[in-house]
Amino acid sequence: MLYGMRAQLFWDGNKRTSTICANKIMIENGAGIIKVPDSKLEEFNRLLSEFYTTNDTEKIKEFIYENCIDGITFEN
Repeated sequence: MLYGMRAQLFWDGNKRTSTICANKIMIENGAGIIKVPDSKLEEFNRLLSEFYTTNDTEKIKEFIYENCIDGITFEN
């Protein structure tokens, strides 16, 4: 997901398209979905901008894991 966002593979909609693709994989594997809560959107955008500049995924991946994964999970 982060690669697709940073690589700007499309003219427009890179964040949306990358999130949809990531959610397809998440759902297929029973891992819930990724969604950024409105209350965390400003922090997500700040971390995403930092990631775009540095290509360091550590902070944004931790943020996504802690704040943005939602839904029922199950073991395959």
